[in-house]
Amino acid sequence: MTRTVVVLVNYYGASDTNNCIQSLLGCSHRPQLVVVDNSPNDPELEAVVATYPDAKLIRAPENLGFGRGNNHGIEWVLKNTDCEFVFIFNNDAMVEADALQRLEQSMDEHPDVGISSPRIVMAEDPGVLCYGGGEVDWRRGGGVVPCVLGSSTAPLAMLSRPITFASGCAMLIRREVLEKIGGFDDRYFMYEEDLELGLRAQKAGYAIWYEPLALVRHVGQGSMRKGGEFVGLWSPANPRLPFYVYHVVRNRLLTMYIHARGIQRVKFAIGFPVLILSKLIQFIRHRRWDGVRAVFQGWVAYRQLCHTGSQRAEAR
Repeated sequence: MTRTVVVLVNYYGASDTNNCIQSLLGCSHRPQLVVVDNSPNDPELEAVVATYPDAKLIRAPENLGFGRGNNHGIEWVLKNTDCEFVFIFNNDAMVEADALQRLEQSMDEHPDVGISSPRIVMAEDPGVLCYGGGEVDWRRGGGVVPCVLGSSTAPLAMLSRPITFASGCAMLIRREVLEKIGGFDDRYFMYEEDLELGLRAQKAGYAIWYEPLALVRHVGQGSMRKGGEFVGLWSPANPRLPFYVYHVVRNRLLTMYIHARGIQRVKFAIGFPVLILSKLIQFIRHRRWDGVRAVFQGWVAYRQLCHTGSQRAEAR
């Protein structure tokens, strides 16, 4: 029996997916693989997937986004395999040969853990940290990663420990967790769905674990590039700023509405408006009016979600 099935989502990224698959082929314990094509017809993808023995290719009917695309693969895995774990993996990342085995071992050693996440470094410069364990920041409504973009071997980055936020770039999830709470929330097209899933898992009684000896290399996000240089996702220089801002504002509001309680809500009610106001000022100074519009569009979309949810609750 294969202990782990890898699920990765492709969106016109056959070249990245090929690099990802080649790294999986080098695993000391080769996992089963499911690829969901969100393109939904990347012409080069079929030949790429065929290089992996017994891989399953699922063509989505449209671009379902990160969460729903992964759910497509998760549903297939739960129906057609008896695996213990599902590894959610970005197609623009590469896994070291023993990474999955180390994550499985961390699960074996900590039976209360439902999700385990590896250390993630920049593929272009493995000395730079992308993810070294994360925590929920209730003031901002999102996840924070200590030492991010710092040294990938910083003391905290090398410390195995319980955490409250696992990165959706690479996370190993127990089958029983997915059977109990389901996969990603379908309302999240992109961004913050990993944080919401982690909060839901913790509410169900599962811990989250960070295992730094399991190593993943991640290609720097295209949405953070301008002219080959890295820029912050909130930066006015981000060419995809409106897309990012809209989804983050909408989804953070939704996540906090679902999960924040008591002092957590107080922290968010104070901290999030301060964050957004500072970003609005920055957008205005740089004449990124599309970013300003995206903030308000995200808020309106969140209110519409809440209104729809209230109507459904009344109908019941």
